[in-house]
Amino acid sequence: MAEALPERLRPLLDHQLAFELAHLECLRVADTDDAQALDRARAARMNAMRALIAAREDAGATSAEDRDALKKAALAALTGQPTDPPG
Repeated sequence: MAEALPERLRPLLDHQLAFELAHLECLRVADTDDAQALDRARAARMNAMRALIAAREDAGATSAEDRDALKKAALAALTGQPTDPPG
């Protein structure tokens, strides 16, 4: 699934996946009317976002193209879909 992701971005995929999963958890919990659970989910999403941003900055992968490639690869991994070939 990450085969279309440039080699230099592959180490960042775990961070992107963690953020996407935290975001999905926020969406799931938002439907439960549990304010405390939603606060915890939002905090986890914020922590995942901060870790992702820091990892991208450390790797020099802050361009819109890099962010887009990481997001697409993570969503493809979560849905089990192949990614588009690089190009």
